[in-house]
Amino acid sequence: MDKTPEKDLEQSAKNINEQIIEALREVQATFASQQTTETMKQDKPESTAEPTSDQEEPAWFKKYREEQAQLYQQLRNDNETLKAAKLHEEQHTQIASAAERIGIPDYLVSHLNIDPEGDIEQQLTHIKQEMVNHSLLPIDAQRETDANRTLIESDADEWASKL
Repeated sequence: MDKTPEKDLEQSAKNINEQIIEALREVQATFASQQTTETMKQDKPESTAEPTSDQEEPAWFKKYREEQAQLYQQLRNDNETLKAAKLHEEQHTQIASAAERIGIPDYLVSHLNIDPEGDIEQQLTHIKQEMVNHSLLPIDAQRETDANRTLIESDADEWASKL
């Protein structure tokens, strides 16, 4: 009869151990599922919609957003300045090369007011003609065509024969 109570105690202890082990497994499973859910929440991208109130947006993010907006505006201004400088340089180069083809000296080009949006060649040709007409450039600085050259030579010969 002594063995029966011992066996009952052993069986009771075994049952209790099994219940404890089962309870621990349930706790572990619950804990693991909670961690998985939290990890999924952290990995899930937040919506890109603007918060509806200031209380939803943390102060550090407001500061960060303002800094980024200022940086963006500064970069945008720098970009516009560089584009304007590049455009000005290209226009200046076009005007200088056209003036050289027409025969206007380099030192005068910087003093001319040329509209880069208009016909540069026509403007420079007009300016050069005005300078020749007012004796600001010598006539031989003109770009002569073959037809004009023969007329000029015949006029020069006629004038020379009258002397």
